[in-house]
Amino acid sequence: MEKTVVIYKSKHGSTKKYAEWIGEELCCPVIAEADFSKKDFDNYENVIFGGCVQAGGIMGFDIIKKNMRRLQGKKLVVFAVGLNVMQKETRMQLREINFGKRKLAGITCYYCPGAYSPENIHGIDAGIMKMMVNMLKSKKPIETTDEDRVLLEHVQNGVDMTDRKYIEPIVAEFK
Repeated sequence: MEKTVVIYKSKHGSTKKYAEWIGEELCCPVIAEADFSKKDFDNYENVIFGGCVQAGGIMGFDIIKKNMRRLQGKKLVVFAVGLNVMQKETRMQLREINFGKRKLAGITCYYCPGAYSPENIHGIDAGIMKMMVNMLKSKKPIETTDEDRVLLEHVQNGVDMTDRKYIEPIVAEFK
């Protein structure tokens, strides 16, 4: 039985990047959520799951939620990757949406800022981002926070906030 596995669900690459960095540091396998079977949980003592944040949900997190029985007795850590996951309000919403049920409440979740390239966003994602831009721009100046201004700038111009320093506390839990 291998000790640790990193499972991830990435949409634009940031979550995969963090998962690979964690895998390098812990010398453990890194597996895309789509390639991981629920039976595979039996092969590991420790599970690290990473997913990108979309509409408040952690993508791919269902593989964890639906397999809590299989995960009993295993160390489980989750990391969420997104543009504004470093904001306290966003973290609180993420906790409530993803870990609100009692059986999920004790799961440790870390937050890692991601990257965003507007030129690589298409379809429904582009529509969602356009709505966010319009919402942020429609706020009255007195209601607009510094965090809103930074988010608007990142969405309009793109940004890469990925940094290995954000995996340090995750790696420390397993060394």
